[in-house]
Amino acid sequence: MLKRFEVSNYRGFKEKIVFDLSSNEYEFNKELVKDSLVNKAILYGKNGVGKSNLGLALFDLVAHLTDNFSANLSSKKDYINAEREDEPATFTYVFDFDGDEVVYSYKKSSVSYLIEEELFFNGNKVLSFNYFERNNNFVDKSLQNNLQINLPDNRLSIVKYLYKNTPTDKDSLLYKMVHFVERMLWYRSLSEGNAFIGYRNNSDESLTDIIYSKNKKDDFQKFLLKNGIEYNLEWEEVGGRNELFVVFPNGNKKRFESVMSTGTSALLLFYAWSLASFDDLSFLFIDEFDAFLHYESSESLVKILNKNRKFQTILTSHNTYLMQNKLTRPDCCFIMTKERITSLSKATKKEIREAHNLEKMYINGAFVA
Repeated sequence: MLKRFEVSNYRGFKEKIVFDLSSNEYEFNKELVKDSLVNKAILYGKNGVGKSNLGLALFDLVAHLTDNFSANLSSKKDYINAEREDEPATFTYVFDFDGDEVVYSYKKSSVSYLIEEELFFNGNKVLSFNYFERNNNFVDKSLQNNLQINLPDNRLSIVKYLYKNTPTDKDSLLYKMVHFVERMLWYRSLSEGNAFIGYRNNSDESLTDIIYSKNKKDDFQKFLLKNGIEYNLEWEEVGGRNELFVVFPNGNKKRFESVMSTGTSALLLFYAWSLASFDDLSFLFIDEFDAFLHYESSESLVKILNKNRKFQTILTSHNTYLMQNKLTRPDCCFIMTKERITSLSKATKKEIREAHNLEKMYINGAFVA
């Protein structure tokens, strides 16, 4: 699991910002925490504070540690903070795997160009590699396994190189870290279209293709009905592929994508990803989670995610209705400003109990981030 994340000089983050997922001791909603770490987080913040940039920063390592889809990550021109363009962006990830701590840090000048990487296992340095000053580079023998390291340039990560070219030991911390990253997924549904990063290595399969391949048309129809959308759906072959249609009471048919609203589109995206990945994910970040959803649908989807303890989840939202103890906890709900990220439990000196109305407290200014 991800325990802590730090980033600086990336996009809007001129100074270092820290996202600490350590939990507090609360006696309610214990399923939202796993191994003393927040497993289901909701992140709030005013427009422009960097919630979306935080998601992109968190998923930066997908681009150089995996072969998974990462085309939505920042381009070279807006990768580095505009006020310090001559300095690299710095990223630090702290993972916890069954009590073992892995710290992975690196610096980049763009999404594709690494400057240096460092790796620590339980406080012990096992790798230190600078692509431009290679005389003092260090790789622990346990990672190298007699492998002759011959990197062509700084676009190939030394960590990825070792992972791909040494025997696979599923008990090794290197394997656990990269395997975790390979199963990370970021996605969002906005007016300009859907986007995703990670988990898959291509973006060719459509959302309805996923539903067809899993034979889940009837289940999807029930899912929509639970969210107030009553459609009679059927498949029809068009041009050699199966298309999803809505059948109206008078017998007329329309392609599902042509009649769906933006909210229905967001529900389709959630449902398709749940089919494609929820059994295998390690980490899920949904940006602008419920931008187009009714508050009851938002609550319904949060409950679905809360029941799945297999993967960590971070949702960004402006919907304070979700800020209630039947859906979250004070240590699982975070406020983000341009300077810091603070859980509700650490944003007030007041002892918060299950009976407290977090939304009312937030609106009335009880939390100071």
